[in-house]
Amino acid sequence: MKTLPLLTELTGVSAFSTCAGFNICTYAGGDRDMADADLRQLERLTGIDRSNMRFPVQTHTAEVRLADRPLDGVDGVVCTAPGMLIGVHTADCLPLLMADVKAGVTAAVHCGWRGTADGIAANAVELMVSAGADTCHIVAAMGPCICADCFEVGEEVACRFPDAAVIRRPGAKPHVDLYRAVAMQLEAAGIRAITPPPACTMTDPRFYSVRRQGRSLTMRTLSAITLSL
Repeated sequence: MKTLPLLTELTGVSAFSTCAGFNICTYAGGDRDMADADLRQLERLTGIDRSNMRFPVQTHTAEVRLADRPLDGVDGVVCTAPGMLIGVHTADCLPLLMADVKAGVTAAVHCGWRGTADGIAANAVELMVSAGADTCHIVAAMGPCICADCFEVGEEVACRFPDAAVIRRPGAKPHVDLYRAVAMQLEAAGIRAITPPPACTMTDPRFYSVRRQGRSLTMRTLSAITLSL
């Protein structure tokens, strides 16, 4: 099981994105027996039992909930329990991990284009603050996602984003910069420590990509975060 570490500058935080060959997502059609085997790998890697892991069943909403609430149909999780692992699944969308170590609050957010256009990153910060976090202490890192050069969209999608997050060239379809769109929401919420995506999923075969591999893809990259007990 290979992973890409994130938020390595924070003591007491373990945050990472998994690489291709690993998949615990089943709601996209992934094989349940294989997912269970990979979940056992995740338990061994993190030392955390699956009973202390929370992963939402994502539906491209802008809804974020606390980890102790039902997580079907939501796309972001906020946690206040040390030793609990939370995460989201992606295959081109932007995974956002955040932590306020001082307050003991973490978040894992699936920033698809729909959720991003509807403000999911801002919603996650708002819930973190209501759970005790301080925007001055929140550090954010983005996992691998499709880059602006590769994310060609129709005008019906581009028009839902601020101009600063849309690239327009004469004679070509618009492109959306998910990183910039999410970063703008975080900056407006008072977050200053933001690490951009480390790779483009469309061009980097270490990570799953629906655009590169097709809509029948059932595997997803996991981006997850936990605070030490």
